[in-house]
Amino acid sequence: MKYIKTYWHFVYIILFLVALLICIGIAYSAKINEQEVRSEISTGRLPPNEVKRNGIEILCYHRIVKDNFLTDVTKKLSNNNQMHEYSIDLVAFKQQMGFLKKHHIRIISMATAQSMIKKKHRIFTHRYAVITFDDCDQTVFENAIPFLEKNKIPYTLFIITGQTNNYNRGSQMANWNEIRKLKHKSNLVTFGLHSNNLHFLVENRPALSLPENYSTFKKDLRKAQRVMQKELNVKSNLYAYPYGEATNRIQKYLTRHDFTTFSLDTGIISNNYNSKNAFPRIMVTGKTWSREVLRWIN
Repeated sequence: MKYIKTYWHFVYIILFLVALLICIGIAYSAKINEQEVRSEISTGRLPPNEVKRNGIEILCYHRIVKDNFLTDVTKKLSNNNQMHEYSIDLVAFKQQMGFLKKHHIRIISMATAQSMIKKKHRIFTHRYAVITFDDCDQTVFENAIPFLEKNKIPYTLFIITGQTNNYNRGSQMANWNEIRKLKHKSNLVTFGLHSNNLHFLVENRPALSLPENYSTFKKDLRKAQRVMQKELNVKSNLYAYPYGEATNRIQKYLTRHDFTTFSLDTGIISNNYNSKNAFPRIMVTGKTWSREVLRWIN
């Protein structure tokens, strides 16, 4: 009897320690996710002189989810901000696209935007929007792309080439077979790079914002280009910075090699914008749509 009591005493201790470790792990994961959201949301406010100004606003989305019982339960149970800050409900996404159309915002392809921006003496006489998605999440394939294709809305996918088909930061990435099928059947999609495997933080700072990672970046870029060329037979000159940041040295390198780069700074590409800088993009959340996008439109 004494042996049994001692045995159960140790079992209780072990169970308590396991539960404690699980709680610590969940808390740590939630903290990391919170830090990642802070690092990846759009920075700054739209300057007063850019409100209602003609030019191009590039919108950045991550996850497009259906509002159903399963999604609702998952959001309530999960601390993962991929399900909160990064997610836009499909109904809301459709409404946003409809709102752009209703207010005569012309949604253009990335190629059209590049051509307009590169003109030496460009003068924008209208307001335009470019739709982009970072990471190539499975929900984009399931929910956003069918709607965009049906309504003939052009869009750009920035792919983490080393993370396809992986479960990454709370999101299931699409696989190369799905992406290849899309490439073959669609004339609306454009593909860009989002690094091969440098989409992570180092002490809450984006890897590409650290000067010591310059050589690593160049190797990763070459790998990303090789993978995309192999899988899609596409040589992309579009590069969206993970978490929207990189060093000036990286920006100069990419500009020198004819890349168009993209940040997550809030802003409009207008007549006087310096095309050697990374293009601003607004990461769309419920807050930024109301606070920034609607200010520009209304």
